[in-house]
Amino acid sequence: MDLATYLSERQIRPAAFAAEIGVPPSTITRILRGERDPRGATIRKIVEGTQGKVTAGDLIAGATQQPSAPEAA
Repeated sequence: MDLATYLSERQIRPAAFAAEIGVPPSTITRILRGERDPRGATIRKIVEGTQGKVTAGDLIAGATQQPSAPEAA
């Protein structure tokens, strides 16, 4: 499950989640916007803060996804 889905389903604001796991709110916002790739300690905190609902693989996959190229007609 991606982080945005986790937060949305539980009606948790990004800033509240950031405070809960001990990272700056801007870190979570940038991860959600795709502006920042999460690093080791942040990944661990997110996985622990979501009780494993969001996995390291989810975070890494989300950070490395590239937009799909439009199909040729």
